[in-house]
Amino acid sequence: MKLIGIVVSTAMLTACESVPAPPPMIDNAPPVVICAIPAGMTEREAEPAKPLGDYTQRDVGSYITALHRWGSRGWLRLARVDQRSQACQARALAPAKP
Repeated sequence: MKLIGIVVSTAMLTACESVPAPPPMIDNAPPVVICAIPAGMTEREAEPAKPLGDYTQRDVGSYITALHRWGSRGWLRLARVDQRSQACQARALAPAKP
């Protein structure tokens, strides 16, 4: 009986020593590129003033037109920021010329 206990204890202790080595770390993450955008490209533009008080349909139409123009300019500014950022990243990730 003692012999079985010794054999089992030895087997259990041997199993504790055989821990496999951790796999090697592989870095597949793309490099981080930070492209600063000038403050002038990200400044907030004030939105058009809403008509107040007793207003006409012409006032409402003018406000809607101004609001549309304001939104369109914002989307164009966003597109320019995106283009600048993409160009910066492309320059940073391009292979170096010898």
